[in-house]
Amino acid sequence: MDTRRRLLNAARNLVAARGVRSATIAAIAEKAGVAKGLLFYYFDSKESVIRAVAQELDAEYVAGLDRTTGETDALDQLHTLFHRHFDFLERNPEGARFLYQCAESSMGRGVVGLYEHLYARLMDILRLGVDAGELCAEDPGELAYMILGSLHGVGRLALLGFKSGADPALRVTAFYDAVLTRPGRQGGN
Repeated sequence: MDTRRRLLNAARNLVAARGVRSATIAAIAEKAGVAKGLLFYYFDSKESVIRAVAQELDAEYVAGLDRTTGETDALDQLHTLFHRHFDFLERNPEGARFLYQCAESSMGRGVVGLYEHLYARLMDILRLGVDAGELCAEDPGELAYMILGSLHGVGRLALLGFKSGADPALRVTAFYDAVLTRPGRQGGN
């Protein structure tokens, strides 16, 4: 494994476990097994290492979201998005914790782009569904915000193991099916 990759992995691990503040340059270098000065050969600062990790995770997350566009109707796209979101968290719990820690740090919005991508994708799906008469949403922007909050909160609970026997994607899907569908629509996967 090359030195840059070891530094990225060390930063991801430290931030996920202890937060952005605890992931000092010295701690990242020590965890990577390299001299502290070598970090500056690859990165300008601790923030640039953290941004690089966030960009990798964001790209992986967005690639999963992009695969939701193959569904034919809005409700199916929404179901697929929910499942892809929770699949990402399950496949990459350390990456998810890293992103949550960054979102709560002073780096906040500058690091975590997945919320913007997720919100935009939710808006596209909701508009498609409303325009087709498939979904009920008086204010798609507000609803997209509430869904985003649900995904964030339920995702954090899932990472903590809260109600570990329940499938978070199925729970969120069932809840929003009830909120979004018109009477008589047979929702769901």
